[in-house]
Amino acid sequence: MRRDGSEEAVPEENQPLVRIEGAHVYLGGRHVLDHVDLALGAGEITSLIGPNGAGKSTLVRLVLGILSPSRGRVIRRKGLVIGYVPQKLQVDQALPMSVARFLSLAHRTDAGRCRLILGEAGVAHLYDRAMQELSGGELQRVLLARALLRRPGLLVLDEPGQGVDLAG
Repeated sequence: MRRDGSEEAVPEENQPLVRIEGAHVYLGGRHVLDHVDLALGAGEITSLIGPNGAGKSTLVRLVLGILSPSRGRVIRRKGLVIGYVPQKLQVDQALPMSVARFLSLAHRTDAGRCRLILGEAGVAHLYDRAMQELSGGELQRVLLARALLRRPGLLVLDEPGQGVDLAG
């Protein structure tokens, strides 16, 4: 703060990637989040731990921008790319799709980069496999690879250990 009471501009790289201030969320007449403050900085690892129904997934939805707070605010760094690995993904058995096709659905990505990222997730061998044939752990790793493809500044994992084998 300056002597005249005004605030100094803080360089963007020193600002949190996402800042939640005084967030309240009401869903279906129920108060799900009550005055939540959270700052997520670059290079940090933050875990949300709590019982079912505590509001963890609701808070994740605020961070992702899928949900807006009933009160309070969510501030995301300009241009922030967020990678997201959902808790689970339903794969339609009637819609055959390879892992390669799934990885390039939202953003065209060359095969070499897809294979590289799948390799980093430990599942390069699944590139041509049908999504419907994947085990729970394999699916989680493919979802992680998909989230990493866009080089996110923030990676959000919802229940990351669910269905993953011990080596994962």
